[in-house]
Amino acid sequence: MEVQIVPITIENYSIFDDMVAWRVNGKERTEAEKISNKNFPLENIRYNLDHEGFYVYGALFENRFIGWISLVYLPKIGAWNNGIIYVDELWTAPLYRNNGVGQRLMEKAFKLQKKLNACKIRLYVDPENIAAVRLYEKCGLLNLGNALFMQS
Repeated sequence: MEVQIVPITIENYSIFDDMVAWRVNGKERTEAEKISNKNFPLENIRYNLDHEGFYVYGALFENRFIGWISLVYLPKIGAWNNGIIYVDELWTAPLYRNNGVGQRLMEKAFKLQKKLNACKIRLYVDPENIAAVRLYEKCGLLNLGNALFMQS
């Protein structure tokens, strides 16, 4: 399977957004919906994509995105010395799972860790999401215990 892992930019954002809608709605957009989506205003998107420390990569296959990973670099001080790369989100379209797409996306996280000299990669995963847990373990991440997820 010939998958390319590429940064998400303003130029490819509309097809990235088609994939996000696929994830949210459980089905792909129609061609008419994809064409209509290309006229979406991108100023807020540009601000977020250009935000320092925020990285998004998509898995491109046959001119559409079939997965993505979003990463955040969080600087640390004191004993940590270097920052941490957080995997905010990783998703692969159901039709393409178990083909190495998730692993290829995680490789981007490790390359970013090396590039930024970050000391760790950290993420939170639902322990009941066995496929995701196995993927992260296969990539070398260790289960350090459960955490309570909270937000405002």
